Amino acid sequence: MAKKSKANKPERIMPLHPNTLEIHGGGSLTDSEMRPGLHRVIGFSLGSFERAKRLFAGEEEGFIYTRVNNPTVDKLEKRLASLENAEAGLATSSGMSAIQLIALHLANNGGHIVTSNRIYGGTFHLFRDRLPALGIKTTFVEKPLEEKSWTKAIGPKTKFLYVENPSNPTLDVFDIKMLANLAHKYNLPLVVDNTLSTPALLRPLKLGADIVIHSLSKYMGDGEVVAGAILGRKKLINEIRIGWFRDTGPCISPDNAAILCYHIESLFGRMKEHCRNASLVAKYLSRHRKVKRVLYPEYGDRRRFNKKMMPKGFGGLMAFEVRGGIREARKVLESLKLFWHAANIGEARSLVIHPATTTHGQLTPAELKKAGISQSTLRLSIGREDPRDLINDLSQALDNI
Repeated sequence: MAKKSKANKPERIMPLHPNTLEIHGGGSLTDSEMRPGLHRVIGFSLGSFERAKRLFAGEEEGFIYTRVNNPTVDKLEKRLASLENAEAGLATSSGMSAIQLIALHLANNGGHIVTSNRIYGGTFHLFRDRLPALGIKTTFVEKPLEEKSWTKAIGPKTKFLYVENPSNPTLDVFDIKMLANLAHKYNLPLVVDNTLSTPALLRPLKLGADIVIHSLSKYMGDGEVVAGAILGRKKLINEIRIGWFRDTGPCISPDNAAILCYHIESLFGRMKEHCRNASLVAKYLSRHRKVKRVLYPEYGDRRRFNKKMMPKGFGGLMAFEVRGGIREARKVLESLKLFWHAANIGEARSLVIHPATTTHGQLTPAELKKAGISQSTLRLSIGREDPRDLINDLSQALDNI
């Protein structure tokens, strides 16, 4: 962020803290609009014949066509990059399209991906079933908290390591520095899905990761619009933009980009509420006699390590296992009154879902077991209501089994 001096040269100001960047990141003191302007337009003037040639070849920066770039989208991309400490960003139509773009760009034509088996069900299905049809294979690390398990999975055709932190829905927290060092030992990039942490809680690039992925449909956009993002080095982002992105078209609309810019301005404050409420709900459930296990980083054998890795909090996603099986889990889910039965994460309202039959329903029973998901597991996206009301709702629901 800079302002222009009398000589019309950018003048640097003091470094800004992350929760200031959510408002001013990617902007400048010379902005004439209080909020990002909405450029609802498809094409832009290319100027001279030679400039048009350079723009389409990626030799000069400039706006061409909204499917490729757009001033409103550019504002979003720059704000996200500033928050994640990245050189550049690429906004996409969804989180899944961002993951697919990275896979196609880095591992096309016979490449190999190594990933944790603790990932969102849609990503698991993409890696297991869809990418092999395009010649890209994946190895799922079944003990992803152990470095040696990752090392064993790396092969001569491996193109990148991929991890979701924390994982969905088991909330495993990974050692990003360790995974980055391992990836770099083999000259591989580490890709981190930072959707559940957001830059308010963790910035993987500062820990050694090379690429960050986001589903902006979650906390970033406060549940209003569908979008995704890729953050990393400018060279990489430019290559993807004029390559797979331009040719396959998974762009975000300028309207959605503007909405995301508005919501990001409140990200840090909202994440504090999500963290606080989730912590209180997890504490209540951990003491309930009808709850077998709470899946939240504040609990379990790794809680001290988790706190060290993510001292600012763990976000609003959590899960718990009801004592019994699918019958008891279904009874609790259907007895909840305040929690909405819905599939998103990061909404203002609290949500509940049964992962084994929905978000992770495409996994086999064996894969579910290895991923730590049982038929009695319920996933909660803790919202920003009064936590006492959330606890009361869970209490009355658990009383029904």
